[in-house]
Amino acid sequence: MTIALSQYDDGARGEILALWARALPLDVPSEAIFESRVLLDENFDPACFLLAHEEDRLAGFVIGYVAQRMPLGDADPHGTTSWITVAAVDPDADLAGVGDALLGELERRFASRGKTTCSIANYPPAYFTPGVDKHASAALLRYLEERGYVPFHEALSMDAPIVKFHPSQAIREKELALRAGGIEIRTYRRTDLTMFLGFLEHSMPTDWVRVERRNLRKMTEGSFHPEQITVVTHADGIIGYCQFEGSHFGPFGVAEAFQGQGIGTVLLARTLERMRCAGHHDAWVMWTDDLAAKVYGKFGFRETRRFVLLKKQLG
Repeated sequence: MTIALSQYDDGARGEILALWARALPLDVPSEAIFESRVLLDENFDPACFLLAHEEDRLAGFVIGYVAQRMPLGDADPHGTTSWITVAAVDPDADLAGVGDALLGELERRFASRGKTTCSIANYPPAYFTPGVDKHASAALLRYLEERGYVPFHEALSMDAPIVKFHPSQAIREKELALRAGGIEIRTYRRTDLTMFLGFLEHSMPTDWVRVERRNLRKMTEGSFHPEQITVVTHADGIIGYCQFEGSHFGPFGVAEAFQGQGIGTVLLARTLERMRCAGHHDAWVMWTDDLAAKVYGKFGFRETRRFVLLKKQLG
């Protein structure tokens, strides 16, 4: 059957979301999230959002990005990376046939713009999942590997009930010991702003800085609150932080020079306590790794999904 390719058009929005629900039911967005996370992303380009039709029906689509308007710092230091955030093929269609048509054309478009690497799913500003779901999308994962995409990392999603959470005696004792050594864990204060941004820009990934700038702007509008950020201070400087939005916590990080002292464990405990006090019964993190999962496991977190991140060299 002949496959016809076209680029994104708003008239196809309903058809796209319907196919998304059939192909990737765990990750289908609402229309509002689709607008916010895809169409309103600074780097969105309809020419990198391709649709594949078989006769009069949508058989698949792929959403790609390059950093054309907003640079992505350490995620694309040389300007040679491209990303695919979503690849969806109708379960009743030929995965390889539709996939080859979509990815072949998108890879050509990326290469024509000087991109040498294509990364699957981990586009920092607007990814839906960290990678390809290892279990729910096993067929898609096998196909991508056959097409030359190489796994380079696995990410976990984790969830925990927190309705009965209280920091343990060991946590409280560790916090007292840290305080005796000049390390304090406390609520963010609005007068911390410039010091906080300085810490983020020096110690955290570029995308975490972008996320926090967004939330600090929301704070000026009253839709984000200081109680949602917990910071770690030492010698009048900030050395770590954790935040939450609804039942999602993170980003969460401690400056490298201060890691290995138990700071992150106390910071996580105090954040979860604050989330419980804010009325949340559960907490979840979309993206972590097996090393951090050991820490989260101590607080009742369990793996709920596992994702594979992949890359392909273009050209």
